[in-house]
Amino acid sequence: MPPSATHVLRQRLSDLNDNISHHEIILQELKQQRSAILSELNIVAYPVLTLPPEITAEIFKWCIDTGLRLSPSVAPLLLTRICRDWRALAFSTPALWDTISEIDFGAHPRAHAVVKTWFSHAGTRPLSLGIICPESLDSARLESVIFRHASRLQSLDVMANSEVLCDLGAVQSFPILRNLTLACLDDSDDDEGHIQLFDIQGVPVLRHLSLEGVRPSMIIMPWGQLTKMTLSLLSLWECLMAMRWATSLLEFRRQGPPEQGEESTPEEESPVHHSSLISLSISTSDEDDNILPLLTLPRLQRLELGGRFEVYQTDMDVAIVPFLSRVSSTLRTFTVGMSPTVPIQWFHPLTQLTTLELVHSMGLPFKSDVIRALDRRASPDFLPKLQSFVFADCGSNQVDDELLDALASRCDVTDAAHAKLESFSLFWPTFDYEPGAPFCASSTSECPSPSHAGGTRDAHPHWDARAEQFLLTQASADPSEQNLKRTNNDQLSKPTHALAIISSNFDTACDPACIRSARYLD
Repeated sequence: MPPSATHVLRQRLSDLNDNISHHEIILQELKQQRSAILSELNIVAYPVLTLPPEITAEIFKWCIDTGLRLSPSVAPLLLTRICRDWRALAFSTPALWDTISEIDFGAHPRAHAVVKTWFSHAGTRPLSLGIICPESLDSARLESVIFRHASRLQSLDVMANSEVLCDLGAVQSFPILRNLTLACLDDSDDDEGHIQLFDIQGVPVLRHLSLEGVRPSMIIMPWGQLTKMTLSLLSLWECLMAMRWATSLLEFRRQGPPEQGEESTPEEESPVHHSSLISLSISTSDEDDNILPLLTLPRLQRLELGGRFEVYQTDMDVAIVPFLSRVSSTLRTFTVGMSPTVPIQWFHPLTQLTTLELVHSMGLPFKSDVIRALDRRASPDFLPKLQSFVFADCGSNQVDDELLDALASRCDVTDAAHAKLESFSLFWPTFDYEPGAPFCASSTSECPSPSHAGGTRDAHPHWDARAEQFLLTQASADPSEQNLKRTNNDQLSKPTHALAIISSNFDTACDPACIRSARYLD
């Protein structure tokens, strides 16, 4: 008798139950194996976590970019979000918390609390603080923050409108302050009074002063003890006056064009004789008034000229060539970042020059007289003491036999009157060059900070409002101790600028042909 339909269904159901039971046993075994492997994996320490804390802390210091500190997506706040060990180590490493590059009091009402909390992790280290305070209503908070940390500030950068700067009360003393930067966000008025951040005797170690749109005539300052000064957006008269007051000055830098309407009279533009200045940096534009004819600098060793001139090239030659002649006996390093061209006449007086840097060379035709004159066989008396030559921000097609032959001719020394070329460096950017784009005046100095005459700067792009909340509530978070989060390597490394480089160093036994074997570094 054939099985009934009900019997068949019951048999199939029984078979399915048996299969389910079998696979449940297999699944349970797999889960047990997985648990065992996870237990073994958790026992294995990440190699980076096996480093001694002092080594890890030193690595942390190299993760810091001073311009990007107030963001939870970069160090040091990023380091506190990885694991419990890193969090504790980061907060116990004072070197990570001694600098706040820029914090905008106008945009963030709790910024003063962020400053207090941030610096609380810095231990006893000297502090560096940069503040933006565009509104007069925030001047009280600004003054409170400066007063609170005055005894430990070694660097202070204040960017505010003229009313805020003039209303700041004088702090009795900044005992370790060495660097002071003041930037005015609007047009200052003589009727607003003077700026006095401290007692005249209260900054015994102040050496470096930077003013942007803030006139020296408005500031009460111990000028005689300054050794380095940077002036931006100021008239020629203000610059000359500051140089006269700063009798101990060793380095002077002038950046940006003067403010509109800031013209000097001939009586105000009297010459300046400065016996201690050894480094001068001037940025020149087409309409810029010329400071060089008014300067006598008997000890000048380093000169940097940057900017653009086209219509007034003849006037520039008249001003620059006599100045170079006056400093030719002491000048050792000359950095030129001007365009469109640099006349060879500029270099003829520089018989003692040892280092020449031609920067932003897009404006310097490589087949120019300067390059041809470097060939000692054709011009034996051109820059006879040159030992180091740098060509920066130039086109990648500007390496040819003419250049290499010129450099090779300087590798051999035949008499004491001519120095041997010891090093040559060629840099060009990997990005496309745009004519008229801003550029650094030197391959070895920082680009000047952006200047905005008669208005406020753009909102600080590096401040992340999440950083404020994260820092002030940092005790509430507790990253897992077991699991190290995967992070982008770029977030934990110091930023670099991609450059293609040719660099050669020549020793006494060097064959001139070594120049042609210089490597290209990507």
